[in-house]
Amino acid sequence: MRPVVHRIRSQEPKLKIARRSGAAPPVPHGGMAALDWTVKYTAPLLGVFGALLFGALRLAYVFFYLQLHATPQEVGYGYLEILGGQLPGTAELTLLLTVVMVVACLSIGALRHAIAGRWRAMVSLPGRKALLRLTGRCASASLAVVLACLPMLAWTFGTEAKRGYAVRNIYLKIAGRLPVLAVQAVPADVTWTKPRPPGEPDLASRRCLLYLGQAAGTTVFYDVASEDSLRIPTAEILLTIPMAEGVRSECFAAT
Repeated sequence: MRPVVHRIRSQEPKLKIARRSGAAPPVPHGGMAALDWTVKYTAPLLGVFGALLFGALRLAYVFFYLQLHATPQEVGYGYLEILGGQLPGTAELTLLLTVVMVVACLSIGALRHAIAGRWRAMVSLPGRKALLRLTGRCASASLAVVLACLPMLAWTFGTEAKRGYAVRNIYLKIAGRLPVLAVQAVPADVTWTKPRPPGEPDLASRRCLLYLGQAAGTTVFYDVASEDSLRIPTAEILLTIPMAEGVRSECFAAT
């Protein structure tokens, strides 16, 4: 007597069954796929780029106020203030430098063609893709140069402020006044609005003060003569800022 054998057919994957039946597998819509890719990759990259950009810009503010014994946060420059006040100037500087670099690269290429005797190639522009690649590279190089130069520029102007000269933002004198850094250290006259609180400095004897800024109810000054910083409650002082190029002449003699 022959044994009875039961054959069990294994179940095939749904994808194969769908193909055998003639139904196409579901394909995500093009617009939805692009949106998913944007959310998944572009948004995090923008966040990382924003953090790196803020770090580079903040470094310039740190370099300026470091010489005046203060920090950007103490004088009112937080995340939003630095990005909101600095991004337009940084973008304009980068755009200006990008244009200069693109023109320089095209001029160098035309000069090479002229030296080689290729006169027709000298007057012709590169193709659209090549021009876009060149512009992208110049823009990246320009941004790197701007971010690298801002801290050095801030340190230079911080040195001038430490010596007693007024700094009312930093501008580049090209095409008018192109904003570079929104920092300040300006001469100030300060008096108490009521009897001097115990432990607070005698403002009447402080005649070489530079006003740096204020935040969280505290105003920060730098004394050019004594080379120290003062932190005074904003509500208890009367602040006057004259339009002067620097502190008093005797303050320069003290330094």
